[in-house]
Amino acid sequence: MVYIVHRRDSLRAEKILQDRALSEPKIKLVWDSIPEKIEGDEKGVTSLRVKNVKTGEFSSLEVEGVFIYVGFDPNTEFLAGTANLDENNYILTDENMATSAPGIFAAGDMRAKITKQIATAVGDGAIAAIAAEKYIEDNFKK
Repeated sequence: MVYIVHRRDSLRAEKILQDRALSEPKIKLVWDSIPEKIEGDEKGVTSLRVKNVKTGEFSSLEVEGVFIYVGFDPNTEFLAGTANLDENNYILTDENMATSAPGIFAAGDMRAKITKQIATAVGDGAIAAIAAEKYIEDNFKK
């Protein structure tokens, strides 16, 4: 059994992904809850203590491992003050993946956009590569 401990009472993932998770008999969602403590012994993880955020009640899930995933924070701190970022630290670009800093292009999930998918990241990368090549040709001709 795979448990997904979720702090709210609904998912925000794309509908098709929600439907797949909710219909999978080997996945159990633990709603309105947060992990409190990973428990175990010298042999490994044995359980996960969770707290229901609405009731304050604690429960324990028998597990053999824990994978922690809490949202998505882009690793863009290195660009702060160099290129424009949105309020969530995603990089703002134009349609050619150019940032506000000349010669810096961004692609993929660190870019401010509606979807975070491999397909869009690959497309972003292709556009950024072509735009960067053109930038170099236009600005560093010999």
